[in-house]
Amino acid sequence: MKLLKPTLSVLMIFVLLFSSAITVTAEGSTPDEQEVYTVLGDIDEDDEVCIMDATLLQFHLAELQLLTEQAILRGDTNLDGETDIVDVTHLQHYLAGGDGYFYLGLDIEQAKTAQATDMENMRIAEEARAAEEARLAAEAKAKEEAAAAKYAADFAKAERTRQAMQDYNARLKVIENNSIENQIKNYKRQKGVDISEFNGNVDFNKLKAAGYTFVMIRMGWGSNKYAQDDSYFEQNVKKAEAAGMPWGAYLYSYALNTSAVQSEINHTLRLLKDKKPTMPIAFDIEDDDYKYSNGMPSDKTLHDICLTYLKGIEEAGYYPILYTGYSWLTGALNKKDLTGTYDIWYAQWYTKMEYNTDKVGMWQYGGEVNYLESPYISGLSGMFDKDYCFKNYPVIIPAYGYNNHTALLDKNLASTSASPDDESFMQEDGEAVPPGYNGVMGESFRKNK
Repeated sequence: MKLLKPTLSVLMIFVLLFSSAITVTAEGSTPDEQEVYTVLGDIDEDDEVCIMDATLLQFHLAELQLLTEQAILRGDTNLDGETDIVDVTHLQHYLAGGDGYFYLGLDIEQAKTAQATDMENMRIAEEARAAEEARLAAEAKAKEEAAAAKYAADFAKAERTRQAMQDYNARLKVIENNSIENQIKNYKRQKGVDISEFNGNVDFNKLKAAGYTFVMIRMGWGSNKYAQDDSYFEQNVKKAEAAGMPWGAYLYSYALNTSAVQSEINHTLRLLKDKKPTMPIAFDIEDDDYKYSNGMPSDKTLHDICLTYLKGIEEAGYYPILYTGYSWLTGALNKKDLTGTYDIWYAQWYTKMEYNTDKVGMWQYGGEVNYLESPYISGLSGMFDKDYCFKNYPVIIPAYGYNNHTALLDKNLASTSASPDDESFMQEDGEAVPPGYNGVMGESFRKNK
């Protein structure tokens, strides 16, 4: 170590003397004689950027040796307009082969141009990087939101499924304890009423207390026009449900051809949307002045009108029923595909039914004329159309998935025909009714007739 110090001292003196010689030479030259040397980083003008240049730059900054203005200019190795210790570090990093943007060895102006180009490219690259990061962040956020939405949807679906299974099992337990088939076959006829806006504001609780267990509510009349909606339909539905009374609905037809009846189907479906009645949906077709004054349709057209409506309602998932009287049932409408297929709401104000088949689901036995009882109901004003129901529609319709209900059973498998509580009642002036029929629409009975 003692021998090393003198050696270093001699080397430093040599460097200083050499540098001084260069400096003196540069300073001693006149401006005209001095060649402007502009290679960035080559402090000593030896056409090589090396450690000696870094040493000279350090000596200058330590005030051990002064450099010319040109040498100082060449010493701004990072091109920031100042020659300082950062330039020494920059030069050393370049000489050590470090990564970065270096312009040493180039003409200063060329170096500045190259630096400007690199800075612009860096800016463009940084903008591209930022844009890509933003795109990836947005994509990740979208995926996260989509995953969250899917999770929420799956959870909601699972919850609906769980609730549906819970409801199904609850209904199934009821069915097991009291089978649908038994409820259908052991059904005893019930009394009900059919009402419209002409009945005014009906108190359904009083109606129920008087022994009337179901209600058929008029939806309106004719084609699909809001002006032809029954003004009391919506409130009557709400009041029936609030009172716990099974309800169905009917539309009075003015159709003169099958094209017109399509609008009546749309009228019906509009008013029944999102509703779940447990009684049938009736097509009310009768003699009236409108039909006569506009040309009473032929028997075939009347048959086709009824069939079109009933099929349309059934295809939409509702339980259809045909409301009409004896002369129509035994005349224009007496076809197997109609009166042998669809349930009938038979209208005859008399002491007994003069039309008897298993397809009679209800009988309107009286209105303002009533041979069986008063047309009035205790506690309520006005007269009422009154009906008997012979089929357990409040069980049949939900169980087999009609009228927007979720089906519990296959509608093609079970009987829906009730055993009347009074055998002679269904058989007066008519043929004997078989004890049971397969299928909701009484398919086996139709085929055997």
